[in-house]
Amino acid sequence: MNNKENNDWKAGIQTLLSNTRIAFLSTQGDISPETSMCPYAVFQGDMVLHLSALAKHSKNLSNSQHAGLMICTPESADFSPLALPRLSFTGHIEAVPEDEQAAYKKAYLQNIPDAEPLFSFPDFTLYRFKASAVFWVGGFGKARQIPLETWKSIC
Repeated sequence: MNNKENNDWKAGIQTLLSNTRIAFLSTQGDISPETSMCPYAVFQGDMVLHLSALAKHSKNLSNSQHAGLMICTPESADFSPLALPRLSFTGHIEAVPEDEQAAYKKAYLQNIPDAEPLFSFPDFTLYRFKASAVFWVGGFGKARQIPLETWKSIC
């Protein structure tokens, strides 16, 4: 693989992260996996989520911290829906420790500034999704697993 091809997929990931603020979170429900939409930010390789305890995914996370997350290019006339660039993650979710809250909150609000009022709601908690595996699909024939250290250097 030449250097241009190597940089093309990294640039594709950076473009996706720059242009998309919504992820799809899959958690384990009572019977089967359940998926919900959630805004996200990235901080030091972690996906930052601000979730309400009233949401079904929060109940699911109290039973199992294992989860999946997907970020997908929005559908448009420019791309076949079969070839939309996307990132998917497997890993676990944990509440951000109190002594790290300020940095994670700052990162989240830089990406989702209109979420500021939600930080005063008592049912919202700041979480971090710690990836154990990262997968990139940049289109047809452009799929790869991203080593975690490479992922952290990209974002």
